[in-house]
Amino acid sequence: HSLLAVKLLERLRRLGLGAAIRDLFEHPRLADFATKLGRSREVVVPANGITRESRTITPAMVPLAELSQAEIDRVVDTVPGGVANVQVIYALSPLPDGILFHHLLAQKGDPYLIRGQMAFADRAQLDRYLSAVQRVVDRHAILRTAFVWEGLPAPVQGVGRTGP
Repeated sequence: HSLLAVKLLERLRRLGLGAAIRDLFEHPRLADFATKLGRSREVVVPANGITRESRTITPAMVPLAELSQAEIDRVVDTVPGGVANVQVIYALSPLPDGILFHHLLAQKGDPYLIRGQMAFADRAQLDRYLSAVQRVVDRHAILRTAFVWEGLPAPVQGVGRTGP
């Protein structure tokens, strides 16, 4: 499965035998996959230029998306807390792009949204639950991530530093 695949590829990378995840899934026979080892170029991800001290965000600070200053300002306007709460902005990869496509295509609801209802015996139990959920949100950036597409040439993801 995908988590084991990522672990395998990381171990191979450390041994100098880089491979793309696509190669692993397209060549499930070990002998076929072995022919792909070492042919993959390592992708160097540029550093995020947005820091906690940033008071403005400029195009040079967002190397993973091609945005003008006005487009960056539009993205920042969607983030509660503004610039101070923006951790990173980047273009969508194919999987999130597909999720957004299905969201926009849906006539009713959202195919990726699961709704549920919970009841708590008392306020203390509710507070413990909310505290646990907040710790999960604090730990996982995907839970602080929003897609922004309106008024932009291509959709981007904006990740907030906090997500209360």
